Amino acid sequence: MSISVGDTFLYEAPANKRHLHIVVEKIIDSDTCICAFVSSIVSGRGYDRACVLDSGDCTFIQHPSYVVYDKLRFFDMHQLEEMISNGIAIKKDHLSDAVIERIRNGAIASKMTRNNFRKYFIKDSKNPENAS
Repeated sequence: MSISVGDTFLYEAPANKRHLHIVVEKIIDSDTCICAFVSSIVSGRGYDRACVLDSGDCTFIQHPSYVVYDKLRFFDMHQLEEMISNGIAIKKDHLSDAVIERIRNGAIASKMTRNNFRKYFIKDSKNPENAS
């Protein structure tokens, strides 16, 4: 098994509750990826509107949800593969390139994305670490 951008998995974090996580970026020349988790939009509770996902974006998502950019995290890809093999994380759908692009654009637009993550989503020729 190999992990790639667009893969999704259920993982108990944060707060010991299973959330859908999405591999949104692989760091060039590294075995590290950046994952975002998705949370449900709940009436009366604020949320980051930078990227809203719905049932058409992923079969696991049943109602409007949002990407939680202030909780982006790095994962070692080998450890993630092991977590999936051991059932600690449960692999789900692979998202389309169009949905991943929306999530990446949201990471740039969101005021909640920390700079140590934001730099990986800004692709340009001046920063070879991020050139795709």
